[in-house]
Amino acid sequence: MKVSPSKSSDVALLAPERKQVAWQAVQALLEMLERPEFGPSERIPAERDLAEHLGISRMTLRKALQTLIDRGVLERRGNRGTFVTGPGVERPLNTVARKGIAEVVEQAGARPGSKLLYFEQTQANARVAKLLKIQEGDLLLTIRRLRTVDQKPFCIETSYIPAARAPDLVAGDLIEGASLYALLLSRYQIEMESDEGTLSIATMSDQEARLLDVEPGTAALVYRGVIFDRQGQPVEYLVSINHPQRVVFKLADSRVNSLHSDHHFPSG
Repeated sequence: MKVSPSKSSDVALLAPERKQVAWQAVQALLEMLERPEFGPSERIPAERDLAEHLGISRMTLRKALQTLIDRGVLERRGNRGTFVTGPGVERPLNTVARKGIAEVVEQAGARPGSKLLYFEQTQANARVAKLLKIQEGDLLLTIRRLRTVDQKPFCIETSYIPAARAPDLVAGDLIEGASLYALLLSRYQIEMESDEGTLSIATMSDQEARLLDVEPGTAALVYRGVIFDRQGQPVEYLVSINHPQRVVFKLADSRVNSLHSDHHFPSG
């Protein structure tokens, strides 16, 4: 694969030739990493082979590799070579939602964090009201948080919870990064049991890209689903926008009969 000239006339006008070649090399490497053989923690080819494959000098290649290392896409492991960065978070697809994401991160040996971005009472529109089995216009708690692993952002989550299920819950309860699910359990005796929803790919907004520290226009895996308590009643409608390099989704049970069950995606 040869590095072809950029289609962006703006970049061509603004960047000197050497910077333009390095930029093209970065884009070529990103395209290469999208191939199936380059999953998380996989080693990439040696510099000599990559430079020959891309038709560029090793000096240019090293600059492009360093750019992706700085972005967190790649990582060097001493004399072992350069690897695709492993994900910070493995999110289960088909296990029950008893564990919040903070507990999942902790059990993986990392440090979870949460920053409250938005907390407000709003009114349920027809779609969300139907999902949560409440009336259109009923009060909702709308909670948006930036979730982190070892101080690096990995997802933006927006939770919609019927206000009647969590009376007197206020923003101050979540400002210090407290677990929403732990609060619901300790204060309201609501224990999350399961969830069902969908995964799709969507382009992040400029604000979302800035919060997750990625380039504008980056695609993300987006989960939208309903979380149920142990009585099978809906408690939360969740929208989760996930960093493309720091989150992977793990299928924990691949038995044939599990193919007919809903995928589950814990938050918390």
